[in-house]
Amino acid sequence: MILPAHSPAQGPDTLIFGTTHERNSFAYAYSTEYLQQLCAEIRQRCLLQSLPGRRGAAMLADGSIAGELGRVRDYKEKHPEYQRVEEPFITLRTFMFTRTGWSPVNNWAEVTAKVNTVSYQRGVYYYQKRLEALQPRVQPHDVQTVAACLQMVLNGRDQACLFDDGAIGADSKTLLPQGMLGQPLDELQLYIYLGRDYAVLAPSITDAVRRLNAHGLKTRLRKKHFTLP
Repeated sequence: MILPAHSPAQGPDTLIFGTTHERNSFAYAYSTEYLQQLCAEIRQRCLLQSLPGRRGAAMLADGSIAGELGRVRDYKEKHPEYQRVEEPFITLRTFMFTRTGWSPVNNWAEVTAKVNTVSYQRGVYYYQKRLEALQPRVQPHDVQTVAACLQMVLNGRDQACLFDDGAIGADSKTLLPQGMLGQPLDELQLYIYLGRDYAVLAPSITDAVRRLNAHGLKTRLRKKHFTLP
C-alpha cells in the first residue's frame, strides 16, 4: 500500500522512496500507482515522497529514505555506492519548449543552432549534464519547477525550456499552448535506485518490476496518466 503523506518516518515495516517529480505531475501519479503495485508484489508497505533533487540525494546518502524512483541509468556512474534496479519502470520523453514563432527544436543536434539560453528543472541530473556539455554555446539556468521553466521562456528571460513529459502537471499544462513544442529530443528510461542499506532488496524488486512490465503495467499507466500526444 501507499501510505498517506502524514505517515511517520521510515520504520522496519515501511520503505520510503523519493522522487524529483512534483506531486501534481503526470509522473508522480504514475509512480505512485506503480509503487503500489510493486510493493504488493514484494509484500512491503511503501511511501512515495516528492523531494527536490538535492534533498532527495542527501536523504538517500544518509539512509533517511530507502531509495529513489526516476533516476537515469548513468546516475550509477556518479553514485556507484547505490544499487540500481536493472529494469526501467517508466519511459519519459524530452521536449524543448520555445516561444510562438520561434523555430522548433526537434533533436539535440539542433539545440546549439537554434537557442542560446535554456532553463531546466533544478536537480534533474541528466539535463544538467547534457546542457553543461553544450557550454559555452548554450547557457543553462536551473529553476525550481517546470512551470517556472516555461515562464522563463514566455517572459523572454530564456529562449527555451527543457523538460520531460512526466514533469507536466495541471499548472504547467495550461502554459504549453502559449508557446511551441518541437518533436521529442529523446526517450528516457528511468530506474529505481536503492541506498546502501537496502541493496539486498534489489533482486526481489528487479524480479517484481520485470513481472509487472511483462504484464503491461507500464503501458497501462502511461495511457492512464499521460495526456501529451
